[in-house]
Amino acid sequence: MIEFLAAQAHADRVRVSGELDEALHALDAEMSELADVLQVEYVGPGVGMQDMGAEHVFRLAVRHHVWDVDKAGWGLKVCDGLPNGGLRAMWPIYGVARLRKQQLVQALPHFFSGLADAVREAGKDETPAGRRVLSLAAAFA
Repeated sequence: MIEFLAAQAHADRVRVSGELDEALHALDAEMSELADVLQVEYVGPGVGMQDMGAEHVFRLAVRHHVWDVDKAGWGLKVCDGLPNGGLRAMWPIYGVARLRKQQLVQALPHFFSGLADAVREAGKDETPAGRRVLSLAAAFA
């Protein structure tokens, strides 16, 4: 799954397919587990519509999200990145539309590089979950 996503992230054009959706579902599940263990906040790159100059509008963020009245927890979500948005979770990474999905996948190398730095800064890089984040960053580099 990671090798497939990393290859897509570095491809000239991301192929949006059922295989990509499955890989994003698996990554979402793994990131929920890792984020819950590590509890390190990280606000990553924008995944807004680049052609409209709005890449900052939505951002990848790892944090404790309140998804709705009965769903809350640590994980990776696409969040409202505007100053008044409060990083409100908007979509799971697999739930964005086709064009944003391409931008999201292309942002994964930058995202994992920054997350690895945040995990190191928090002093959690020697934990099993921290080592996994570092291995994900290496896979996407």
